[in-house]
Amino acid sequence: MIALHVILFWIVRREALSGSCDFSIFYTAGQMLRRGDAHILYDSEAQLALQREFVKESFIRKGPLPYNHPPFEALIYLPLAYLPYSSAYLIALLLNLATLTAGIYVVRPWLGNIRERFPSLFVLVPLAFFPMFYSLIQGQDSVFLWAIYCLAYSQFRRKREIIAGLLLGIGLFKFHLVLPFAFVLLLCGYWRSLLGMAISAGAEFLVSLKIVGWNELLYYPRFIWTINRQLHRGVIVPENMPNFRGLLTGWPILTPPPHWLEAALLLLSAGMLIWAAYRWIPRKVDDVTVWNLGFSLAIIATFLVGYHSYTYDMSFVLLAVLLVIDFLLGSKTGEAKYLWLALSLLFFSPLQLVLMLRYSHQNLFALVVLGFALSVAAACAATRQPGLEYKSRESSPAQPR
Repeated sequence: MIALHVILFWIVRREALSGSCDFSIFYTAGQMLRRGDAHILYDSEAQLALQREFVKESFIRKGPLPYNHPPFEALIYLPLAYLPYSSAYLIALLLNLATLTAGIYVVRPWLGNIRERFPSLFVLVPLAFFPMFYSLIQGQDSVFLWAIYCLAYSQFRRKREIIAGLLLGIGLFKFHLVLPFAFVLLLCGYWRSLLGMAISAGAEFLVSLKIVGWNELLYYPRFIWTINRQLHRGVIVPENMPNFRGLLTGWPILTPPPHWLEAALLLLSAGMLIWAAYRWIPRKVDDVTVWNLGFSLAIIATFLVGYHSYTYDMSFVLLAVLLVIDFLLGSKTGEAKYLWLALSLLFFSPLQLVLMLRYSHQNLFALVVLGFALSVAAACAATRQPGLEYKSRESSPAQPR
């Protein structure tokens, strides 16, 4: 899979450097801040005019590839706006690789079975995971979210709930992939973590207000809602979303989706999160097996119910994948062998490429992700039963008293 990814990157390298990838939206936001146009950050015409300066005409779609992230995130890309687009893209790629490495470094002490039995997996698994590779070549910020979840996980393991919440709050630049997890925390009684998230959200609100002002900040919800309703522009494409939204509404006959289907999607999403919270026993943080599997299920459920989840957004699910692999390497029974099948499908990049390039229906991959969630839930239930042997080689810093 890694070899395949390297070949793919070589094939698309020129297009990526010419502005065809998603990094163009972040570069656009940085440029608008640099030029003093933050007060019209969400003006589609202004974004389109700017993108025409560095994106090839053949990559300009029916409109601009819109910057639809919160204003505070644009600050991260402001320094790159002082460079030519191709140079900025390459630096962003290096930063994403560094961020990926940092996330592995953070969770490595907690994955003792991988570290002692197959330490090479810390390098091979992330590079073989197609969503992570796709995020890297697109210049997406999903890699940052992966690192934030890794940091939050390490703080949860140390029982520092407020710090974990503060970190998750930083990840609100992809709020659709953090708020569902916050709902699970709410159901599980992680009040301190929710307080930490609220503090981060308040700080981000003030920073955003300082950047764009009241008018643009109040317009932002309307802007992203409008984009999500304009399916004809090719920006929001549910059939390419491997989540519940894509699986239910990503079909031409259901475009635009009827109201009853959107209501069903809401109920399904809420049910998935409630089910994940029920399977997780958060207070048993010292029970490595049960806690890790429950945490993993919450992450997978968060991706499935995310309203705007594309393949590259699945990058943060890599944390759940590593936790499951560590569990499998420590399991002494055959009860969880079906998890290997789910993992094999997740890592089979040709399947995703066929769904993407041949059929334009990546939404079907949601069935694989759902199968992975069901497998993790079954393993989680099995660990609560007597007789399951699991040996953890977790080594971590001393726990605070």
